[in-house]
Amino acid sequence: MTTGDAPDHKRRWIYLTAGLLLVVFALTGLFTFSAIHESTQATAKAQQLHDNLVAAGLPAPEVKVIADTFGEDGGSICQDLSAPLIKARYQDSITNGAAGPGQRPVIGPRDFAEAGGLAIATYCPDRLQDYLSHLETLKLENTTK
Repeated sequence: MTTGDAPDHKRRWIYLTAGLLLVVFALTGLFTFSAIHESTQATAKAQQLHDNLVAAGLPAPEVKVIADTFGEDGGSICQDLSAPLIKARYQDSITNGAAGPGQRPVIGPRDFAEAGGLAIATYCPDRLQDYLSHLETLKLENTTK
């Protein structure tokens, strides 16, 4: 009977457990750092958009709301604006709000279009020209105060 084997056997389990915990903590730290980095970029762009909206005299949501909505890449606002589904969603947002046969296009608010342009200029400036050319096809007025 050897008594020297028992402590080595117990130490091996301690080392394996410590190594496993170290790997778990390292992966957790890596994912947390990545999420914080993305959150920081999203917040910076959201702050820029918020400042641009305020400077233009438009109502601006809180920075956190903008960051949650657009993320760091602009989300749906930076998709292909000429795609039929995206175009239909945008045009649907400037209707009278009714459903079915009562739904009618309305004169869109210029503020709404300007806020959309500022968001596109902040998150995906390469798509701004497409957006502005699409706005030329819409009838917009100062309908809100």
